[in-house]
Amino acid sequence: MRGPTASARHRAALVALSVATVSSNVGFVLFKSSVLAHQQYAVGESSWFVAAHDLAPRFLLGVVLLALLFGGRVLQLTRTEWRQAAFMAVTSFVGCMLQLDGLQYTSAATTSFLTQFYVVLIPLWWALLHRERPDWRVPVACVLVLAGVAIIARVDWRTFTIGRGEAEVLLGAVCFSFLLVSLNWPAFAGNRAERTSAGMFLLEGLLFAAVSMLVCREPANLVAPFAAPGWVTLMVASTIFGTIGPFVMLNHWQRFITATEAGVLYSFGPVIATLSEVFLPALISGWVGITYANQPLTLTLVTGGALIIAANGLLQLRAKR
Repeated sequence: MRGPTASARHRAALVALSVATVSSNVGFVLFKSSVLAHQQYAVGESSWFVAAHDLAPRFLLGVVLLALLFGGRVLQLTRTEWRQAAFMAVTSFVGCMLQLDGLQYTSAATTSFLTQFYVVLIPLWWALLHRERPDWRVPVACVLVLAGVAIIARVDWRTFTIGRGEAEVLLGAVCFSFLLVSLNWPAFAGNRAERTSAGMFLLEGLLFAAVSMLVCREPANLVAPFAAPGWVTLMVASTIFGTIGPFVMLNHWQRFITATEAGVLYSFGPVIATLSEVFLPALISGWVGITYANQPLTLTLVTGGALIIAANGLLQLRAKR
């Protein structure tokens, strides 16, 4: 039997990555809920501890789930697969830590907007690597995306400044852009997605575990949240829907579309996250006992989402040509 055509594989990749985008951004609401549930078991601890200690079991559990799905050999990586796993783990770890620290010095809206800076960086990296000028649709699509995210995040340009927080979030976006671009590197084309993902999860989980132990002020707080069924359930759900599922799909399917298409597709994530916050927080709060209010659906979401959809459509026209 003949294999799938390039166009059919391209369409399948777009569908798979769209599902991954929806799942990972619904997972963002679950992750935020787990952090709120975690805080009551980390009194006196820093935000660094809460974030690192919440992320460590999520990534390590991802390794266990991959081992159950694909067998114990999922951690038998080749040298090239370990190189990719290490690169992804380090860039993701540094990006997350910079984004978290920057959030403490600037608003959440500004953080959301500046994180999308990787959409602009991805085509620029590829243009530099291939020593060619990007098609005119690429910068236009990037402008549409940034405008859409700025509207959704309600960025106030009158008070917008670049301080420590903004600088750290921008550096985090640089790390995320390196991670996404690496998925399309020809040197990694033969790597097995489930194994590189398992390697990345293991390395990143160990890094977050090390940080949580280094900054912990009260050793009892390292085990306290594991006795809370609500937090454990949220942590497991965020692992499946926000970590292991989306990233394995991303690691396998992104190689069949351009890095620029992937970046713009993922930038639709804030819309999914905002839609999730319309109804999920109250449901989770009532069950777990946290304070996480629903966010209203506004015209800014519709307008910003329309600009992002237009950017995706523009890049798809370019891909067909």
